[in-house]
Amino acid sequence: MGTNIDQKIDIDIAENLSRTKWTVTLAASFGWFFDAYVITIYALTIPLISKEFHVSTSLLAGGLGSIFLIGYTIGTIAFGSLGDVFGRKAMLGISIVGYGIATALTALAGGVFSLAVLRFITGLGGGGELAVGAPFVSEVWDRRHRGTGVGFMYSFYPLGFVFAVLVFHLIAPIWGWRAVYVFSLVPAAVILLLRLRLEESPRFQKIISQIEAGHTKKLTLIRAAANPILRYRILVGFLIFVSLTYGYYAMVFYIPAFVVHTYHLSPATGAAAVTSLLQVAGVVGGLTGGFLGDRIGRRIPAIVAAILLVITILFWWGSDLSLTGFCVMTVIGGFLIAYEWAVGITYVTEIFPTEIRASGFGWSAGLARIVSIAAPVTTQMLASAIGVAHAIQLSAVIWLSLIIGYLISHETRGTELADRVDMMVHKVQ
Repeated sequence: MGTNIDQKIDIDIAENLSRTKWTVTLAASFGWFFDAYVITIYALTIPLISKEFHVSTSLLAGGLGSIFLIGYTIGTIAFGSLGDVFGRKAMLGISIVGYGIATALTALAGGVFSLAVLRFITGLGGGGELAVGAPFVSEVWDRRHRGTGVGFMYSFYPLGFVFAVLVFHLIAPIWGWRAVYVFSLVPAAVILLLRLRLEESPRFQKIISQIEAGHTKKLTLIRAAANPILRYRILVGFLIFVSLTYGYYAMVFYIPAFVVHTYHLSPATGAAAVTSLLQVAGVVGGLTGGFLGDRIGRRIPAIVAAILLVITILFWWGSDLSLTGFCVMTVIGGFLIAYEWAVGITYVTEIFPTEIRASGFGWSAGLARIVSIAAPVTTQMLASAIGVAHAIQLSAVIWLSLIIGYLISHETRGTELADRVDMMVHKVQ
């Protein structure tokens, strides 16, 4: 009897995947798009907010930046855990709508305190979108094209950065910084419309159906942690995400100031253009990472790409390059970073079973973000002693964490997603 029910559920999953995958993927993709948008808009409006509130830019960038990252970390862990309790659909919707409203309300901020509260809420929602959106997308794509779907989702993140730059330069000079945040209601509304069309993950529904039929019991991440394979996989996910998050934040924040100082570019146009090169290359890198991951595998290509990225960083920041040379290296670096993100997100969603996938992914990424919070501060401290370029070169060592994570784990290309912890048959090597 139980087998017949499970077979019927599997048939329903196969029928539902083709119907739901693009709606889910677009909703999560625009969530990533909006995530990048709200992060970038805040960075661009800091000088204007500083002038109006009569506070230092270092307080707004450093202090409130840390508050945002703390919220992001908590949101990643909390929403991931809740996604395995209340479902992907509900938690993805709450996270996106929540930080969309908080971003729009930033236009009404009356001082640093209210701004800090709104940045914290924005961080909570952004972290939640990461923890729920990625597993959601992974679950609605078939095993042969899963990486392509996740790579497509990730490619919207750099697009959100470019969109934010355009919006800022079109709106802020005319209507001021508050109007920029009011405009955020437009992309938020688009995401809300997509959210209303979402259906629950068929794989998650299968777990709920099995629980309701009495074939299995609800399992939490804490109870599942008794499984040594699962603990090992959280470690693997943590090692991969430490490199992805720390490696990104240790470098990207310093590109605008570096090109302004070194190449005497204008902050408003020149620096933004160079940083946009990184993000545009990221679109191609994300799509390529997802596509190639489905064709030639996740682990070994990601290890090779990480080695190439370390070499790229050493030349990128260690040579007296012309502006053209720096831009070329920026494109290469942006491509490789996005490649690693697309593959890494796909891989970490695949190593956890459906019943705790969002929790496992959320804890892996959330714990890694605790480490990455120190990235900008560490780079700044090193920069004061040895210069920004050499400080960023040293940060390249963090990519060894990702290499180790892949080396001690197993390949997942073309494998079916496990639904329960007791179905995890791949032991880590």
